[in-house]
Amino acid sequence: MQASADCIPCVLRQALSAARRVTDDPWLHRKLLFACMERVPELNFDRSPAEVSYETLRFACKYLGVADPFKEDKALHNERMLAIEHDLRQQVRAAPDPLRRAIEFALAGNMIDLGIQDVEDVERSLLADAASLDVAHDDYPLLRDALGGARSALYLLDNAGEIVCDKLVIEQLGVHDITCAVRRAPIINDVTREDAEAVGLERLAKIVDIGADALGVPLSLCSAEFRELFAEVDVVIAKGQANFETLDDEERDIIHILRAKCGHMARYLGVPRGAAAIVRTPREPQAGRSKE
Repeated sequence: MQASADCIPCVLRQALSAARRVTDDPWLHRKLLFACMERVPELNFDRSPAEVSYETLRFACKYLGVADPFKEDKALHNERMLAIEHDLRQQVRAAPDPLRRAIEFALAGNMIDLGIQDVEDVERSLLADAASLDVAHDDYPLLRDALGGARSALYLLDNAGEIVCDKLVIEQLGVHDITCAVRRAPIINDVTREDAEAVGLERLAKIVDIGADALGVPLSLCSAEFRELFAEVDVVIAKGQANFETLDDEERDIIHILRAKCGHMARYLGVPRGAAAIVRTPREPQAGRSKE
């Protein structure tokens, strides 16, 4: 999936969001944005939106002199989600299809994305959001088929906070050997090993990083060890928009669980903005795919 003109204001918003977490000085906010705007024409928009965002965010963090401006936000969302984990698990276990219910919670939690929008108390509304969730593109039966007889799975994590919901999904996969992939270095509120361990995910799965500093999973940049794992596991489940953006063109089957949080992604998937989607890639040509 290639970046589009829509990504330009988006990466600037991401830079500003990082700056506001470091300082309340409006002069510095403007200085950073002016510096980012000078760099935008040099960005390669033939790459994925996630790769374009990563370059801008890394520049912004270096400019601000802070490696992880979202660190406190990530810890707060993990803490809030852990506080309701028991209630969520009880609902999953009581559901007619526990895996489906866990994925609905994971989709509701996928709105915890500080790179696209600031989120206030999303944990409070998560139960209601999951109950009324409309999955606009629903390849859940294909996920069920893929899990049948599978012995290994790779789960590509997305954001802090929502990883508590991902735990519920992982518990219901019915696969013996599960590996979860995290970011090697902090970027926005994406999950690092520290975040995964903070919510106890290492008790359910092996935790690995992708072997590269990146947003999403651009395989050409990943370590040889990670690429081998990606190729050999029976099932790959990719959570979130950045993972979709970087893996959409890969040949192997991948099940994506995500929300279409921006207009570019919504048009690409052929769903309303903000819609939930469970998408198997590669997709069929008639699925409404369009590139900009």
